[in-house]
Amino acid sequence: MDDLTIVAIRRRIATKITDLDGFSPARLQPADPNDIADDERQLGFSFPPLLKRIYTEIGNGGFGPGYGLIGLTNGVPDDTGKTGPAIYRQLRDGASEDPFCEWPERLLPICHWGCAILSCVDCSDPNFRVQIFDPNVHDGDDWADAFFEESPSFEEWIGAWASGVDLSKLMYGEQGHITQLLAARNSIP
Repeated sequence: MDDLTIVAIRRRIATKITDLDGFSPARLQPADPNDIADDERQLGFSFPPLLKRIYTEIGNGGFGPGYGLIGLTNGVPDDTGKTGPAIYRQLRDGASEDPFCEWPERLLPICHWGCAILSCVDCSDPNFRVQIFDPNVHDGDDWADAFFEESPSFEEWIGAWASGVDLSKLMYGEQGHITQLLAARNSIP
């Protein structure tokens, strides 16, 4: 399945490198496997094997859903100039804007959607499920209300995007699952 996903990603980025208009590198640069190994060692956890293949065989960020995958060390950063590991460390170290936000261990930001919304891969989960962090819907002291299940696995998530699924619409469209969850949350007295 991984080989088919890699082929599908290459086909998708040949027509449009990212879903949203944003910074895209002039040329995709594959990641150095040693940089990935260093990131894993420094963060203390392993990344999904398919994610590592995508970074080493296609490019170290700058393509994909939303504004594109956020690169690892020496890769394409997000719009704030930070790579995925740098964002993770900043959030884990409590350097976020809200001192009450406790970032979950092994939840690696991999994609930026704008408005501080991040898709993240849960590297503590054997299927590497994908969660979305949306601080714009947070209300109260407990930040658990800002995290949503996005996909049961990284492979399904990136495979859906590679096959042409509009992940933004799937989440936030009129019938999107996060839109429905928020509507249900707001209707509770």
